[in-house]
Amino acid sequence: MTDPILAQLAHFATTLTYRDLPASVVAAAKDRLLDGIACGIAAHDCDTAEVGRTLASAAACAEVAGRLLGSKKLVAADAAGFVNTCMIRNLDLNDIIQGGHPSDCLGALLAVAPQMGASGERLITAMVVVYEIIIRLQRAARIREKGWDQGYALGVGVAAGLANLMNLNLAQTCQAIAITSVGNAPMRNTRAGQLSMWKGAATAYAVRNAVYGAQLAAGGMTGPEAPFTGRHGLADLITGPFELTPFGTTAADFFIPTVYIKYWPVAYSLQSVIWAGIELRKQVAHYQLASVVVHTYEFSWNESGNEPAKWDPQTRETADHSIPYVLARTLLHGLIDHRAFVPESYLDPSIRPLMRRIEVCVDDEIEREVQRGTIHVRVNAKDHAGKSYEINIVNPPGHDQNPFTADDLAAKFTRLCAPKLGKRRVKNALQLWQNIEGATSLTPALDALVVKAPRGKGAGTGR
Repeated sequence: MTDPILAQLAHFATTLTYRDLPASVVAAAKDRLLDGIACGIAAHDCDTAEVGRTLASAAACAEVAGRLLGSKKLVAADAAGFVNTCMIRNLDLNDIIQGGHPSDCLGALLAVAPQMGASGERLITAMVVVYEIIIRLQRAARIREKGWDQGYALGVGVAAGLANLMNLNLAQTCQAIAITSVGNAPMRNTRAGQLSMWKGAATAYAVRNAVYGAQLAAGGMTGPEAPFTGRHGLADLITGPFELTPFGTTAADFFIPTVYIKYWPVAYSLQSVIWAGIELRKQVAHYQLASVVVHTYEFSWNESGNEPAKWDPQTRETADHSIPYVLARTLLHGLIDHRAFVPESYLDPSIRPLMRRIEVCVDDEIEREVQRGTIHVRVNAKDHAGKSYEINIVNPPGHDQNPFTADDLAAKFTRLCAPKLGKRRVKNALQLWQNIEGATSLTPALDALVVKAPRGKGAGTGR
């Protein structure tokens, strides 16, 4: 049986080359590569990555080894992909589409690419393969809306991107995608209620499985012939029939430039909430507020403003997905940074009264705007004297209609990486990654990101 979705994905993955990429697409990929790397280095010592490192053993042979981001250490490639992605995802500061974080794929690509002897051009091409597939799958299949997590599309995309990077043939690429597709259907329960460490590790697990799936296919393993359109396949069990937007090679055919980049380390829908809080704070002090109503779109309300846990966050992962907490914290301090997500901050009882004055609701017109690609949040507030305030934030910085400049990205990279690398080394790393398309080897650029172990820490951590 022929699976047209599988055939479409495999053909794109095996035929796309760097020469096919318009300059605007290369620039967009480089921006998101730089952004994802910075997020990973900043979170090098995060708990999820530390757990992964303790389980990351040596590869069976050099061909299946992968490199840990921030280190020269080689381990099994699937384990490296897991650890790398845990770092990239930890701060919730990497890029995003409606339906997931495409740059989570970099955990796999940065693990495998140096062992393949890949150039900067090959890394960028494989990255574009992943992004374009993820976005098309999310838009067409609408998996998230049916209760399934973003790791499904991510895994399929990573398997295809690795097939491109590893120069797998068409048959092997079909097997890699099929194996990953049928073996990984993660539930969105990951992001419900009080959130756990798994919120930041679920996509890493999908990446790990995709790496192993690609290796299995390269070794001769075969997978189901029709994972998407066959009996008991994706369309049959979960999505219903769907068609992917065709792939192409003109600038208009690529979606990667539309992927949002974050300014603040919170869920994307909360970016606008923070900017609104900053503006509201300029007009009225938090202690003068009697009520605050956040008007947002359905997904934002559903994820960050409709559960009791969001008014009483007990974990860091819940706090950075809580509209009332993030807005209250912004009203108190004027910004959101890593200090907002330590236990003494999100468990602080003194912030709860302000949070209880915040209401979150869905606005039908804002929902229609979001469906057209505009991100809009409106905040209406009243003070104790009865005076009203209204703040509207439309397409915050990092939106594709309000993109980061090169200077913005460089500043974010420097801010995130300097604490781990130091000012001199971060400047060198930035220059290497800004020009990565010209690199014949990725090793110097990855070496520039090595995080030195603090004195007293053992070398066995891989840092």
